[in-house]
Amino acid sequence: MSVTTDKRRRTQLLVAAGAALLLASGALVTLFSQASETWRPAVSGPVLPNWSNTVASARAIDITGDESFLLEQAAGVWTMPSRDGYPVRPERLAELDAYLAALTFEGARTDNPGRLGRLGLAEPGTENGATRISVRDADGTILADILLGETRGERVYVREPGRNRAFAARLGDGAVARPDLLPADAWLDLDFLSLGTNDIARADIQPEAGPAYRLERASTASRNFALRQPAGWQTITAAAGNGPAAALGRVRFRDVRRADRLGGEFVAHHTAETFSGLRVRIDVKALGETRWALITASAITDDAAAEASALNALSDGWAYLMSDLTIDRLIRPLDRIADPREETRDAP
Repeated sequence: MSVTTDKRRRTQLLVAAGAALLLASGALVTLFSQASETWRPAVSGPVLPNWSNTVASARAIDITGDESFLLEQAAGVWTMPSRDGYPVRPERLAELDAYLAALTFEGARTDNPGRLGRLGLAEPGTENGATRISVRDADGTILADILLGETRGERVYVREPGRNRAFAARLGDGAVARPDLLPADAWLDLDFLSLGTNDIARADIQPEAGPAYRLERASTASRNFALRQPAGWQTITAAAGNGPAAALGRVRFRDVRRADRLGGEFVAHHTAETFSGLRVRIDVKALGETRWALITASAITDDAAAEASALNALSDGWAYLMSDLTIDRLIRPLDRIADPREETRDAP
């Protein structure tokens, strides 16, 4: 009886030990499987292997991050529909092309959705969100779709939309830098107006309120602009007129729209002339609290004819949004830079 009982106990112990061994083995297999899923063997090759073909067929690019906008190609010209079809800067497209072509897989990273934000790969528009670039052809077929996360040195984190797996990619020798994808105005040429502070000879200004006035200097060697009109006023300091007079030395606008769709009313103007004979007039249009510039260039001398034509070709038909700082300098009221002089009589 006791022998039978001992055999039964030994059998039970062996069965239990076997089961425990099987469970332990299963746990190891599970852990190994999870580790393999989270840290897959290193991948290699281009992140977008067919990018050269994609570029040739691309007709639309959607960019989504903290804001979302579209770039479209028509008749060989890339434009931004949300800005009434204003042309996109070709160099920005070239930078994006070179950047995406250079991305090469370094290895797999986490597939835990809760950790994607640490790599800047959370959903676009959310905290630590990625920037999504989606390229489509003329039929609307998606040719390339990628989420770009943080850039750390020559490494950038990427993932495919709709999937949690993150990857690390490299830019090779560092010759290619990540382009400015956001904001939207980074794709637009809004800093084309630059007369050069030292090249401006005269400025005629009509502010929104108060009298019109003229600031002038005799040559580029003159440090300060003198107040020539109206009579009976004197600048507060010798340099008080330099800000308004040189406002068109370099301007960066903030946005752009078709002038014929803008609405609003004209409230002021600023005309600058350079020593080379270029005249540029800014008509200021008020639309609510915003101020927009309409630009017209003309040549006083033959030497400035080509420059005037080039400027008109860029700006004709467009209205440009100005910053508060630009507005303040461009059409600053006269009483901010000068005081009326008291009438004096000659001594007997």
